Amino acid sequence: MEFSVCAYPETALDLLNNTPADVALELQSFGLKGVKSSEAWNERASFFSDFASSHRDRRFHLHGPFLDLPWWSYDHLIIEVVERRLSDTVVLCETILPEHLVMHLNCPSYFCRADRAQRWTEHALEFLRPHLVRLDEMGVLMVLENTYEPDAAAALAFSKAAEAEGLAASICLDVGHAHTFSPTPPETWVSDLGSRIAHYHIHDNDQSDDQHHAPSKGTIDFPSLLSAITRNSPEATLSMEIEADSAEILRGLDYIRNLSR
Repeated sequence: MEFSVCAYPETALDLLNNTPADVALELQSFGLKGVKSSEAWNERASFFSDFASSHRDRRFHLHGPFLDLPWWSYDHLIIEVVERRLSDTVVLCETILPEHLVMHLNCPSYFCRADRAQRWTEHALEFLRPHLVRLDEMGVLMVLENTYEPDAAAALAFSKAAEAEGLAASICLDVGHAHTFSPTPPETWVSDLGSRIAHYHIHDNDQSDDQHHAPSKGTIDFPSLLSAITRNSPEATLSMEIEADSAEILRGLDYIRNLSR
């Protein structure tokens, strides 16, 4: 089991200086702030490219943009926008060289059923295929993250289809999203997806909203969840996606590392 902390420009250096060398940093802020303008994207891309290049002794992951990015659309203009955004992200990976690139699964609700997911998967994989190949050539694994999907059906269908083609793609299970947006408990997601999960986003909430609290500050049963993770995906990375100051993020990391021992 590996560990990581999610870092924004405001917290990156502090987290780098206060985490052990075996803890990776997941570089964030492209999802919301980074897509507001070309200037906003370039500012964050330059910051994190320089940051990663200056600290080659550390391991990195990258969370890419995620809003309004369907991997399949009938509208060619929408696909052109998504292609541009994903291509820019892949170019950024050439400099940062993250181990994992986190993108959202974004399966439309109609297709989030076991009997419908295959159709969406075929189209999504057709779009993503050349990017997955390019990332694999760099040694970067794309991991697709659940958001509003009700269960693991779409993620499982995509993972199996990618595996059948020998494509480097895996799953990021966001346990907070599973807890607040899905009727399926996080532990069930873990058992359903098993070793197909390469990356976890660890944070907590009280099921009323996606609060991104530190673990133990909400209602997720983390002792039970960590046991399930250890049984089903022991090689995965656990990344603390806690929206708080560095001290709270580090407390959350310590809590999870102690539970995993």
